[in-house]
Amino acid sequence: MNASPDTDDTRAGQARTVRFSLKQRLLWLGLGLLLATGLLLATGLWIALQEKSRQDRLREERQALEEPNEDIEQINQMDNTHPLDPVLKIAHQSISKIRNEVVDYTAILSRRERIGDEEMPPSRMEVKIRNPREDQAFSIYVNFLEPESTKGREVIWVAGQNENNIVAHEAGILGFLRVVQPPDSFVAMIGSRYPITESGILRLMEKLVQYGLRDRQHGDCEVEITYDVELAGVNCTRLRIVHPEKQEPFTFHIAEVHMDMQRMIPIRLATWGWPDEEGTSEPPLIEQYTYENIQLNTGLKDIEFDPDNPDYNYPD
Repeated sequence: MNASPDTDDTRAGQARTVRFSLKQRLLWLGLGLLLATGLLLATGLWIALQEKSRQDRLREERQALEEPNEDIEQINQMDNTHPLDPVLKIAHQSISKIRNEVVDYTAILSRRERIGDEEMPPSRMEVKIRNPREDQAFSIYVNFLEPESTKGREVIWVAGQNENNIVAHEAGILGFLRVVQPPDSFVAMIGSRYPITESGILRLMEKLVQYGLRDRQHGDCEVEITYDVELAGVNCTRLRIVHPEKQEPFTFHIAEVHMDMQRMIPIRLATWGWPDEEGTSEPPLIEQYTYENIQLNTGLKDIEFDPDNPDYNYPD
């Protein structure tokens, strides 16, 4: 007698449907969420450790450098016997003009920085700055435009306000909370070589002069001044300083400053370190800051440096 096609053996080879109870589904869902949370925490911890290591290296670098504090007014007594003297006089004129005539400005700042052997991703940001004056505090607003990972981050610092802390918020899903931290804290220094208090064209020129005055006392250097150099849509004069030999207290091998001589403001600063001892490598870029579309004396108001500005994206 032939076996029926609907035998137990035939049914055993057919697909089976497995049903989970609600309790089992919730258990699997909980396990999945636990694993996802663990992975997210592990990733966040790894990123935080990497950032801490980067900041530790940066702190060591800055501590190793002797921060100059020369009186820039001594430039008036220079006798033009050193190659740096023409550069220092241009920088001093720039500082005087900025202090006396530039109340505030807006710009797009492009930034490249190296920490140790690692070059940070290039970044671009919108900046609004009020210079320190008798009638106003040094005030800075930064809105990050690039890279994508920081797009939307906003930072505000006003000297003397919020106990001299920054007020910031991160980009994306991390932007739900206002962060109030010292300018040089771990959170504030993420992705940056310098605290926000070191920002702006005035501070750039002051530091250039202080380092130049210090270097002037420690040996010769090569200086090259090139006129009519186009950069960021501006006709500039390029000041190039080279320390041929690596020695104390020099902090760079090459420095370049592009000056808008009509307005007497810097457009770009870049510095390079020394190549390797064999001379087989190119000088590594240490830092580069380029200010594009600088608009002077735009009449920035207090609201531009207020996290509650309705045009900004600070959380409540």
